Amino acid sequence: MVLKGPRTGIELKFFELTQKILAENNLELYEMEWHAPSGNLVVFIMNPETKTALLEDCVKIDRGFNPYLETESWIPENFTLEVSSPGLYRTLSKVEHFQSAIGEDVMLHLVKKIDEEKYLDFPKAMRNNLKIKVKLESVDDDSIMVDAKGTRIHIPFLQIKKANLETNLSDNKE
Repeated sequence: MVLKGPRTGIELKFFELTQKILAENNLELYEMEWHAPSGNLVVFIMNPETKTALLEDCVKIDRGFNPYLETESWIPENFTLEVSSPGLYRTLSKVEHFQSAIGEDVMLHLVKKIDEEKYLDFPKAMRNNLKIKVKLESVDDDSIMVDAKGTRIHIPFLQIKKANLETNLSDNKE
């Protein structure tokens, strides 16, 4: 998994502006993606209490950018903005994202298979898979600890290509 380095240039300016607009609306930034060639800024926001965002929240943030579009000369002519909730199956791309998902099921797309010699009890049904669904138990700066059907496995971030929260919608039905 590639953890992003520090933001620079226009991306940093957009990050600071986004943080200002979100703070004015008591919302938080989950993730931000700046695509310079297309001029597209994608902002994933959430209410810190509910860990999601309503359509009204997205509209407020979208409208919050309007005054700056007219006054800031650094904003490109081809600028487009997308504001969204991180969603049920949100991407986990930062240590903070993983920390907020402790105790949850996650889908991991791995760079290489789990070392079966190191983890002799690794479930047979999950062997040879580069995509595994596990329960996230803990997180540190370099790795995660997961439960794979009763087997605790330590996985370095460098072994994770992609990770998503895996929401089981049937658990939410009453």
